[in-house]
Amino acid sequence: RRVAREICVKMGTYFQVQDDYLDCYASPEVLGKIGTDIQDSKCSWLVVQALKRASPEQRNVLLQNYGKDDEACIAKVKEVFTALELEKAYFAYEDGVHAELVRTIDRDVHTVPKEVFHGLLRKIYKRSK
Repeated sequence: RRVAREICVKMGTYFQVQDDYLDCYASPEVLGKIGTDIQDSKCSWLVVQALKRASPEQRNVLLQNYGKDDEACIAKVKEVFTALELEKAYFAYEDGVHAELVRTIDRDVHTVPKEVFHGLLRKIYKRSK
């Protein structure tokens, strides 16, 4: 039961991080909506990572532009995200959490069929919308 809970929490966190990434980087045609996390000042995984990695100058750009519903401000935030290679960081996170989940499922799940968790993971791994 504890293992199932840990897997579900980790999968849920991964799903939310993925949602944050897609909000910024997926095309509206694929995503089915226009991402608004930046202008809505959401505490997304991307901005948290950016603030952890930013130089003082980049932090200032984020503080001055994040949360503003203005195309120029949004572009400046995305420029900082690009300079900090957050897409690369996201893909590293995604691959790492996927590998960790697969290991945990294969090693520690004994009370329910492993396929229940593997099936859920397949549905979200590398999703585009």
